[in-house]
Amino acid sequence: MQRRLHSFYVLSSVTIYMLKKVISVITGLSALCAGIFTIPNANAVQFELSADYIIDGNEAFQATEILSPDEIPINEKIKDLDENVIKVMIDPGHFSYYNRSTVYSPYWESVMTWKLSNFLQEELQKLGVHADLTKSSLDEDPSFNDRGFSSKGYDFFISMHSNAGIYEYMDAPIAFVYQDLPWTDIDDISRELGLKLAKKTAEVMKTTQKGSTERKKGTGDWDKNGINDDEWYSVLFASRFVGTPGILMEHSFHTNYRSSVWLYNDNNLKKLAKAEAKEIYDYFIAIKPQESSEPVFGDVNGDNIIDSSDSACILKEYAASLIGGGTTFSDETRKIADINSDGVIDSVDASVILEFYSYLSVGGTETDIRKWFEKR
Repeated sequence: MQRRLHSFYVLSSVTIYMLKKVISVITGLSALCAGIFTIPNANAVQFELSADYIIDGNEAFQATEILSPDEIPINEKIKDLDENVIKVMIDPGHFSYYNRSTVYSPYWESVMTWKLSNFLQEELQKLGVHADLTKSSLDEDPSFNDRGFSSKGYDFFISMHSNAGIYEYMDAPIAFVYQDLPWTDIDDISRELGLKLAKKTAEVMKTTQKGSTERKKGTGDWDKNGINDDEWYSVLFASRFVGTPGILMEHSFHTNYRSSVWLYNDNNLKKLAKAEAKEIYDYFIAIKPQESSEPVFGDVNGDNIIDSSDSACILKEYAASLIGGGTTFSDETRKIADINSDGVIDSVDASVILEFYSYLSVGGTETDIRKWFEKR
């Protein structure tokens, strides 16, 4: 059974007590997202209290041992998936009712991240991406390391948050990304996709400050590789440790009134999830090796997604055939569109595509419509 691990510093009770007093005086905030507070400048550069600390009363704990990457198990849900399927692990930051906005009392960061994570999962599944969550309920609270470790074998890990700061005008979406790593390209993916998501969040939320990326190096050698290059955030340390590109995404600041109100609205979160899902999908569909150059069965319009648009194309072709109009499908397209392999392109093929699209929308994991159709 996987052991719950924490990569935390060992601090004395007195140190923790004084640290908490200092934070309280400086910030005047009742709760901070992952222990972050900010100093003012145009780019909202962060001054942070490490998320590698966990405080229970006045105590902090450090892991005495750590598993090797090979000992950390892969999620059973992805073991049998084709390697070409895009796989994303989504981490809803925090748990229960945690980090209440100091400027808009109905808003809780933990509730927002739970909702947004579920909306993002739904939108990714609509695109044919296999997406999982690090936890199964709002109240569940996996350790920081367990959240990151659970991304082993996935293409991307994203930990969902909103930021907190002293100054209410701060509203920049920020993606915390990996350090520069010369021996792997997962840092490149982290940085590139992190920037895309931060910019897209700023665009959708219409924040006054632009979206950007930042890096924060830890102060210890948690992976025991002899180099002080670990991540400051435990979730990113853990996702990087198992070889998964990842980011910690701050969706603006919940100490900004407008952002808090915006993020409290479910319709806004759905809009944001849809936009982020497309950014993630478009990024990986462009770089992920494809099994072959053959067209995808059922993808009639060739956009790499099997959805209602493909069904509409079939119905249009079928309608044209009923009134004696000429075909608009090539021989190859007819093969792709003939779902039930009866030699005819008609409403039956269209209805099967709609049924498959509905199956994907509610969390179906089979991405090959032919295999799915044969199994039903």
